[in-house]
Parts: sequence; C-alpha cells; structure tokens
Amino acid sequence: MKNNLEGDLIASWLSLTYIQMNVAGELEAKLQENYQLTLKEFYLLLFLSEAPEKKLKLQQLEAMVGLSQSAVSRLVSRFEAKSCGALERKSCDDDRRSIYTSLTAIGQNKVDRARATVNGVLAESFPSGEAAQLLEQLARLKQQ
Repeated sequence: MKNNLEGDLIASWLSLTYIQMNVAGELEAKLQENYQLTLKEFYLLLFLSEAPEKKLKLQQLEAMVGLSQSAVSRLVSRFEAKSCGALERKSCDDDRRSIYTSLTAIGQNKVDRARATVNGVLAESFPSGEAAQLLEQLARLKQQ
C-alpha cells in the first residue's frame, strides 16, 4: 500500500510540474510577443507594483522573483539598458549599501497591461471553477 501511495504522490507531483511548465511557457510567449517581457521581468514589475511606495530593496526581490542577488541585479540592469523608463534605482537613505528599485509610472502602465494578458492566459489554462479552487488551496498550503 505504501508504494502505491508514494507512486500516486510522485505521479501527482509530475502532473503538477508538467502543467506549471506548460502554463509558464505560454505566459512567457505571450509576454514576449505583446510586451517584450520575460516572465521573471513581469514578476519583478508585479511585485514592485504591489509594494508600499512601489519600491523594494534588491535583497527583498531575490526571494520574491526566485533569483539570486546577482541575477536580480542583472535583471534590473537589463531593464535599465532597454531605456524603457520602467524602473529606477536609488540608494537607501538609511543604509547606503542597499539599493532600492522603484517602479515608475511607465512601469506601472506596462505591468497593468501585461497583467491583463497574464490573467487571460491563466483563465484559458484553468477554465473550470475546480481548477481555480485547486490553485487557491495550493496557495494556502504555501502560506502555512
């Protein structure tokens, strides 16, 4: 019985990761096509848009975006290199060693438009109410 349960858990895990990879691939493609954004760039803009004063330290963004400090720094640098005006870097007044990244009005507009596309892709990928409930349950498990 134990092997059967373990096999079911592994099969369920593989199914979940397969679904996640496919949806993430679709999101990435739509974001690239419509906004020239990667999924990680979208996450960066999204987390900044939801932060107080629309700014976060690079160290805070690491865990949120799922990247190392150097990778987050490179991600922000790529945004700056695009000269799109979506982000600004500023030194922290309290600690000169820390750098804040803040979202500009241009960045807010970009993330607002991209959010609509992301919601559309997710609604297509998870059309039933049961899928939405499952995603909510998974989110609650993460918070425990």
